[in-house]
Amino acid sequence: MNSYYSLLFLLLLATGTVSAKPLYQQQLEAATISEKTLQKARKQIKEHKEIKLQDKIAVAPFHKRAEQETMARQAMCMSCHLALPHRKNERSRSFMNMHSRYIACETCHLRPKKSQLDYRWLAYDGPEAGKIVAPRSTSTVKQTDKKDTRKIKQKKSPLAPIVGARIAPFLNDEAVLLFKDSDFAQQTARDWKEANTEQRARLKARLHSPLEEKGPACKACHSKEQPILDLKALGATAKQLNAMQRNTVVRFFERYKKDDERIRIGNILK
Repeated sequence: MNSYYSLLFLLLLATGTVSAKPLYQQQLEAATISEKTLQKARKQIKEHKEIKLQDKIAVAPFHKRAEQETMARQAMCMSCHLALPHRKNERSRSFMNMHSRYIACETCHLRPKKSQLDYRWLAYDGPEAGKIVAPRSTSTVKQTDKKDTRKIKQKKSPLAPIVGARIAPFLNDEAVLLFKDSDFAQQTARDWKEANTEQRARLKARLHSPLEEKGPACKACHSKEQPILDLKALGATAKQLNAMQRNTVVRFFERYKKDDERIRIGNILK
């Protein structure tokens, strides 16, 4: 009988029916919530105001907001957070929200000390949604024309290998994040809907327990010195890599020494 169950378990593993929980889920389930953290969650729940986005916003003659694309797969974060989640810092929120188009939330906000993560492209849309996407090839194409061997210049293309792909953290070849359609995310949504204020505060505190409130500094990625992301391995060409490592906007933000300090936008070119 024991051999039967052993064989059944191996078959389930082979078919993918049994799988380990994503790292994020493991960490939040094992987290111990302090009273200080819980008090903060209570305050946030009490002060929270629902944000309603207006459609078809336009300011003549040229400001018009494009409609937000809805990805086929959405991260669990999107159950509560907006598609453009950064709102507090007026100075940098536009640049941070720009990153959210091609970098998963967990890439910046889930940084476990005891686990070495690696980062890959993960499809959020199309037939490959939820799957790892291979980076674009950066090799140079050669063409032989009788005695003349010429190098053909590659067409300028975005770093993302397919539309909707985002750089996401992985551990042991498994994505550490959860999607909204996972059993855990759906059960959490039901629990939230049925919870009272105190239960919501506790749930909020636990869901955020593995996450860092502030993401890494710009130079953590836009630098040659031990960057978090291996941009070359992610498919960046030499030109793209140089542009990101020497980014003008990053150098502009480095000039701020205090939160209330103001610098004219014209200084961005200096």
